[in-house]
Amino acid sequence: MSNAFIPRAQIHAWSEDIGNNTDAHAAALPRLLRSQRRLGRFIEENQENLDPNTAGVSSYLVGVVARMFELAGGQLKSATWAQVREAEAKVMTAAAELLPYDASFADRFRAVSWRSQPHILDEAIYSLFERKLEEGEEEINVPESLKVFLLLWVATEVLDLNWKPGKGFEGEAEYAFTAIEAEA
Repeated sequence: MSNAFIPRAQIHAWSEDIGNNTDAHAAALPRLLRSQRRLGRFIEENQENLDPNTAGVSSYLVGVVARMFELAGGQLKSATWAQVREAEAKVMTAAAELLPYDASFADRFRAVSWRSQPHILDEAIYSLFERKLEEGEEEINVPESLKVFLLLWVATEVLDLNWKPGKGFEGEAEYAFTAIEAEA
């Protein structure tokens, strides 16, 4: 069973802060990836299937997910290979039923009841597919974004399995989708 869910508003606030204040989080992201050696190796293995520009983004985003667990407090143990491979198999089985990516992909995904930390994954969908592109950015590369999203899903499952929230953590027991309004 997964942990109580980190609230959606908190996840979005941390995501925005990490993106806007990269210097404040710059040392933490690689440190967290190094502490999750097996998960990091899994990401490296899968980067071979990504465009070189996307490969670096995938490591960064997995670091962001790990940082959210760290910011939530508590203890984050290192993952085992068995946990990584089990999460990968589980996610890939579910993905086969969710694809292809279309207008109802996010709704089909949100209906998967066993997801750990669904608000982290909602933020991933928002960041990878739904947010407004900033000036100068290219259009969203859906196949590459899907690959990154699946890596983030595996990482979230593994990290939640190895996270023990600190005393006083008040998460949510029930999931309800909360939309984040795009900033103008």
